[in-house]
Amino acid sequence: MRMRMLLATAIVVAGLLGIATGQRPPTALADRACGAVAPPAAAIAANGMVGAVAPTVAEVSGPSMLRQVASAPAGTAVVRDLPGPDEIVLTTSGGSEAIPQRGEVSHPSWGPEGSLAWGVDDRLALRSPTGSVRSIAGPRPGGILVAPVFEGTDVVAVVSAPPTRAVPEDDWSNDLWRYRTSSGRWVRLTSFPADADRWTAIRTPVAMPDGSIEFVVIRGRASVAGMPRFSLWRLRDGDVERVASLSDERYLAGVDGEGARLWNVPDRANARWLIRRETTTGEETVGCGAVGVDPFDVVDPDRTGHEPRAARIGGGADEVPGDPIESALLVGDFASEPAAGLVAQQVSRAYAGAMPVDVVRGGVRSGIVQPGHWAVVVRLPATTDGTAELDALRAAFPALASHTWIAVP
Repeated sequence: MRMRMLLATAIVVAGLLGIATGQRPPTALADRACGAVAPPAAAIAANGMVGAVAPTVAEVSGPSMLRQVASAPAGTAVVRDLPGPDEIVLTTSGGSEAIPQRGEVSHPSWGPEGSLAWGVDDRLALRSPTGSVRSIAGPRPGGILVAPVFEGTDVVAVVSAPPTRAVPEDDWSNDLWRYRTSSGRWVRLTSFPADADRWTAIRTPVAMPDGSIEFVVIRGRASVAGMPRFSLWRLRDGDVERVASLSDERYLAGVDGEGARLWNVPDRANARWLIRRETTTGEETVGCGAVGVDPFDVVDPDRTGHEPRAARIGGGADEVPGDPIESALLVGDFASEPAAGLVAQQVSRAYAGAMPVDVVRGGVRSGIVQPGHWAVVVRLPATTDGTAELDALRAAFPALASHTWIAVP
């Protein structure tokens, strides 16, 4: 979404940037090791699996990224993000297999007797315990379906509203929907406020031991310069209630063997996710790695550089008279695409996914990026000249301040 808000506080040291060096930024995982996640969970770090249950992930040609792992007594499932369509890598007592998909895959989740669910673009995929997979159209054509979780034999999933003329971005409005397997029908469970100014995102639904489903809600406003607000919510017996506000950015990573919540909390200084466990007196770190969130330390293979679009400065047949030119914030130049990609992920995640962030490469006709170099572009709405957003970005990311400008991509 094209939101104007202050970035969430994040530490991006100069060593992470790799600006004009051609070096991939270091992850610093070895500098402050915090151990592997405790059994029976699994997590992802350094593009590999850590934990007690880890699938055998075969090597593939070209770039790939492991993300969003689900572990259960039946086995372990993880998304292998590839350029273009992704795949599910599944490990059970019968061995490991890769299940190719036809789109962007998200959040596998285990269900009764070894059944499995995941999202594929705007559809729900259900795999039976015998291995057959069926594809089910989501309730909103064009609205991305993510993070399905079983509620008995039914499935509750996060579904986004499709882009509109007023809000031409996805993920501006999230709600929970239930798929009733008995009738094959979708039922809407929530109606969170969202419009051209307000936005609501739902992340990491988790089935709890008491039969409820807990999830994180993120809210923000385009017209307010401030951090998005995080809160914990619960769905139980069809009723939705707010459990607590959250003081920082965090996402549910499951529960431990005693039923205590596990959280993925960003450690931006070390480009990693911590796994923290709730205790009676507070929290404790029990491991490192990404569970239901995307890793910090690997570039998304879909985030490939492209030349900036030519600015619409008049005369074109498709030009609408009086259309303002959309400005953007540009961070660069970077001498390598991985360096630009990692910074783009840091910036995008700090916006909680609410701002469109691209990696662009300089070409012979580029007026904003040197040929052979890369830059990060944060696209802004046509109603701003970018001044306030530039100040906010520089204030929140001091290490980027001298490398950030307003541009018209």
